[in-house]
This record gives sequence, structure tokens and C-alpha cells, in this order.
Amino acid sequence: MRNRPPNWYLDPLVAKQKKEVHLEWICRNVQQRRVAVVLKTDLFEEANGEDELLSSLPFEADLKLGIDVDESTARRAALRLDGNSGFAAADVRRLPFKNDSIDLVLSNSTLDHFEVAEDLQHSICELARVLKPGGLLLITLDNPRNPLYRLFRAGVQWCGISFRLGHTASSSELVRLLKHAGLEPISTDLLLHNPRFLSTLLFMALRRLRAGDRVIGALLKLFSLAGTLPTRCYTAVFVAACGRKPERPGS
Repeated sequence: MRNRPPNWYLDPLVAKQKKEVHLEWICRNVQQRRVAVVLKTDLFEEANGEDELLSSLPFEADLKLGIDVDESTARRAALRLDGNSGFAAADVRRLPFKNDSIDLVLSNSTLDHFEVAEDLQHSICELARVLKPGGLLLITLDNPRNPLYRLFRAGVQWCGISFRLGHTASSSELVRLLKHAGLEPISTDLLLHNPRFLSTLLFMALRRLRAGDRVIGALLKLFSLAGTLPTRCYTAVFVAACGRKPERPGS
């Protein structure tokens, strides 16, 4: 048990689904935009999982940067990924980058781990600071309207999961935070319809019973149908938003 990986709870098919959903969301917002420098604010997936995004982004970038507050996580990510990527241990509340230096920031479920609510707002302002005029911030947070969110939040305390959940925001609150940081909200989304925590326990049990990918894949497809229903604001795992930094007058 001591040697199990940090993402031991994530079924491979869930990791695949999570990656595909996020990449489709990124593609939908970035479209044909030219991206020279992209920054990802959390390297847990890049260090540990098959749900990593940085090497699979649906666009070309001259430089891919990744930061994580945990130095060992940043180091593992650097060992797994190569190419035009740079990794560092850094706090998203105090980014080691110049103003107006990043074309695109991808912050997926990073800012929902703070114990103090003000850190969430401050971090969005810090991400806005490093964006170039016209640059995009793509951000996801745990969905507080999902009735399983509080169960999952409590469950991580006794399941041995390596991270902790902190303050998050609803879609409308996230839009307000983007505006407060001086960003123009472009879109909002609800991502990944999967009864997290309950499905984790279910899939672990099915794997122990030697259930194959076909069974778990069918369940994931069934769960995803919730995203087509009027109740999707309650079934989504993440709220997501895209904010654009305004161009300077005369530019």
C-alpha cells in the first residue's frame, strides 16, 4: 500500500475519459489561435497519470511550461515528459513570470485546493497578470453544486488520497472572479459527468471482480448521458470557464 502511486484511485478508463473531455474543451476554446507560450498550473497528471494534458494539447506551442507547488511532482513530470517543455516548483499565488508573457494558461482543478477563499481570487488575478493582452485563461474548478462534491471532499480525508479539497466556486462565481481580475469571460462549461467517489469505489470493486474494460466503459458512457439533461449543472464534476485578457487600447 505504501508503494502505490499517488493516482491509485483513478481507473485507466476514467483517466482516458477525463483527458478526452479536457482536450475537447481546450480545442473548442483555443480554436485556431496562435499559441507561442502555454503555462499549466498543476503537474499532478503529468507526473503520475495517463490523463496528462501538456504533451497532448491540440495545438502547436513554441514553449510549454508547467509549475507545481510540490517540487517532487514537478521533478517527476520533467522525467516523464520531454521536448519543448520546462517545469518548475512554484506557487500559483506568486508566479515567477513577467507581466504579459504567456499566451495561454491552463489551470485545471488547481485553485480549488486552497484553505483560504481569498487565495482563489488572488491566484486568478496572478494568472491574469502574466497573460499577454489577448491571451486566454482556461480554468476548471470542482463543481460545488454537485451533491457528491461534499461526500468526495470528506472521503479524501480517510481514503488516503494525496491531495485535499479546499474552496471552490460555482459557474456564476467563477465568472465574477474572472471579471474582478480584469478578464473578459468568453465561455463557461460543465465538464465530466461521472459520479466521482461513488464511481471510484464501484470501479475498484469491479476490477477486483475481474470485470473487463467493456463493463466499466459502458458505465462511463451511461454516466456521460447526464451531460445532456437539464440537471447537468448538478452532475458535472467540474465547472469550467475561459477568460480573455483585453487588448490594450491602440494595439
